[in-house]
Amino acid sequence: MAFSVAIHMALFVIAGWLLNNDTVPSVINSPLIVSIDTYSTVGDTAQNNRVVPQAESEAVSPAENRAASRAADTPSEDLKPVEMVIAAESSSLDPHAETGVTHAENGAAVVPENFALEAGLAAPVEDTSDPASELVTTIESGEPVIIVGVSEPERQHLAQATLTQKQERMIHRKIKEWTEDLHKMPDEASGLTWKYKGQEYLAKFEWSPAADEMGIQRVIVEISTEEDGKRLSSEVHMKQLAFSSFAQFVNRWDSNVEIHNDELDGRFHSNTAINLTYDPKVKPLFHGRVTTTSRRVNITSNRGPRRHEQIFLGGLVTGVRSIRLPKHFLPFPGEGGIADDQVHFFGEDTRIKFRDDGSFVWQAIESESPRQLATLSGDTTYLIADRKVSMHVQGTVNGKVLVYSPERIVIEDDLLYAQNPEKVPDADDYLGLVSDKYVDIAPPDITGPGDLLIHAAIYAKRRFAVREFRINEGALLHLYGSLAVGSLSATEPRYSTRIRFDRRFEDLRPPGFPMTDRYEVDSWTNIWNVEPIE
Repeated sequence: MAFSVAIHMALFVIAGWLLNNDTVPSVINSPLIVSIDTYSTVGDTAQNNRVVPQAESEAVSPAENRAASRAADTPSEDLKPVEMVIAAESSSLDPHAETGVTHAENGAAVVPENFALEAGLAAPVEDTSDPASELVTTIESGEPVIIVGVSEPERQHLAQATLTQKQERMIHRKIKEWTEDLHKMPDEASGLTWKYKGQEYLAKFEWSPAADEMGIQRVIVEISTEEDGKRLSSEVHMKQLAFSSFAQFVNRWDSNVEIHNDELDGRFHSNTAINLTYDPKVKPLFHGRVTTTSRRVNITSNRGPRRHEQIFLGGLVTGVRSIRLPKHFLPFPGEGGIADDQVHFFGEDTRIKFRDDGSFVWQAIESESPRQLATLSGDTTYLIADRKVSMHVQGTVNGKVLVYSPERIVIEDDLLYAQNPEKVPDADDYLGLVSDKYVDIAPPDITGPGDLLIHAAIYAKRRFAVREFRINEGALLHLYGSLAVGSLSATEPRYSTRIRFDRRFEDLRPPGFPMTDRYEVDSWTNIWNVEPIE
């Protein structure tokens, strides 16, 4: 008995010495870890960098840790981790942005020391926290995380949760339908309801019409559902695409045209298959995303190996839904808003030369009348041709202008902005060239030899054509803006083509430029906002 007592006393002394010298980590003094993965959230003692600091007085027993681990380690079949973001003044789409939450090297969230979890993982403690403090953690159970130091109304108002994988896929499908069909929805329509997995969802649409003739329509879609006595909601911001939103848009690809020594910066769409050709020295380059209604891209001639990713640098998507050209184009809104001095009408074929002081000189081509001088409006200016009248243009544009002809527009020389938006980000010169039929590049005896530079958004409903393209000049046709056409001619060998998208056309368009029937997502928080149902 004495020997047994002596052994026990010795073991007790050794254990106490080891604990006091931190040779063995103390379960009581170890910080609680919330280990985050796809299947479970477990409480455990300190290991690696998944650390939630706790004051020494906020002890958690091993039994409590094991109980929390068992409670959290029962995955639901359709449940992904739910991220709860508690923030006093945060509207960032990134739940980790500017929250003060730090991250260990393995990506785990490190919670401020003055907080403790009450979801069975830690005992509650007295609130000594700053009300503006924030917490990010993840749970599997789907239950809300309770944060000490934030009042109950604040917790319920500020809580956010991620969508389950199935919810996200379902909403993605709905969003895709809306991007293609919102134009069919009557203006007075405000909401849609549907059921998924026995749960009802509601989408409410808030329309924001274009503020003026250069704006684009936007829509805010609030998606909501109810679950466990709470209202879950998420916002999708969408915008309507103009034809100037595409670096290049082609309705019907001419089977005799091939993309060869051409380079395109910006999104590209074709409603039919496109033809490509390349050789060891030259290949086409698409820097933006390419979409086509066709199921394939035609490689008409290829010498030397080329992979798709070497040509389609921004990605290639085939088999998408077609984007229809509008049946009728209205050059400016029919219900007022345009002053008389903003519109100039031309009843015969006319040559126009823009000047960098904000004026333009015009003269009827078949007339002996002298040239006339006019000034662009300080707002927007519309130069409108009558039926069967062609407009011939060149020069430097200082203003916001739309040139419209039901018949034909001919580009006779360089068309430039007074302020180059490639160099001046806030440049406010815009030019749209819109024709119900044709936009042409004049022959070499008019444009002169060498490169041709165009700053504009071009819309040719029937065809965009380079006249006498078979002349071998080896020059460059450089378009900075956008090109939307029914079809187009070849440009080589007269010109190789470089198209660079004008990034200002993401949110604006030249005055009155035609709109598509397509919408796209501008932003989506991709999370649920969780609120109590009152």
